[in-house]
Amino acid sequence: MNASAAVMAVLRCPGCRHTLAAAGEGWVCTGPERHTFGCEGGLPTFASIDPGKYGSGYAKQYAALWAYGFASRHSGLNEPLYRTVAALSAEALTSTSARSEEAVIVDAGCGVGRTTADCAQLAPTAAVLGFDGSPHMLALAARIVQGSSPVRVDLRHAGFRRLTIAGRGLPQVFLARADVERLPVADDCADLVLSVNIVDRLPRGPEPALRECHRLLRPGGWLVFTDPLNFQQRELWKRYGAGGSSAAMGRLIAKVGFRVETWFDDLWYREVLDARGSFEEFRTLVVKARKAPSQNQLSTRSRVRSSLESIRVR
Repeated sequence: MNASAAVMAVLRCPGCRHTLAAAGEGWVCTGPERHTFGCEGGLPTFASIDPGKYGSGYAKQYAALWAYGFASRHSGLNEPLYRTVAALSAEALTSTSARSEEAVIVDAGCGVGRTTADCAQLAPTAAVLGFDGSPHMLALAARIVQGSSPVRVDLRHAGFRRLTIAGRGLPQVFLARADVERLPVADDCADLVLSVNIVDRLPRGPEPALRECHRLLRPGGWLVFTDPLNFQQRELWKRYGAGGSSAAMGRLIAKVGFRVETWFDDLWYREVLDARGSFEEFRTLVVKARKAPSQNQLSTRSRVRSSLESIRVR
């Protein structure tokens, strides 16, 4: 378990938000309660939550999307989503307020690491942290993102050959198991936070996770968000997905404190099911939004605007 100085600078205890210090193979927080965190399968563990459907079999299938759609056959079935996320992330990282060489990037729900790896390659000197609740997804993410050896995924039961994913060789990426509603990251430190196809699987719905993304971002930082809004609970479906409209999500994102810059609801994401090319298809909402400036910043800008207006009047 290695964490760079840049990563350690932003890691915090998810229970009390105090800093963390090394303690054997894990960490202990510096707060009065001295919360401790260990490792499972070589990966830091800040929360042990039910991974739901994201068990070992699903993790292999999800990793196969990468191999099938990108590395092996270039079929492109799932590429529109990944390339859209990469493009929006690149826009955020090249903005004047988020210089990529000093950026902090958090992937909240990183799965097998595709978007995490893409961001680490877009900003090779940034501190990149990927979190997920599934140990099976993270185990593959560690091999794919951090390792340099080919990763073989056996899906012969679905008609595939043994699929191979090239290791990205990005050991600087920090991966850990954590709850996306309570991440072990400091307030107001991230330049970019990703939330890719995760919130509709959360039992409490999208608001707690979106508020957590907002907490992590510094004022002016960016959120790249995608989700099919395929909620599993009736009440959440009625609140956020009824009638096929994403308007309720737009109101929620604004309520949490984001200013939306990019918004579209017609990106189709396809999950490959077998080697014949069968797939499930999901209509996906895509958002790039910015955390609103703090009140101090707003007050400063207001004073600047007032000064400029007075100059114009003269």
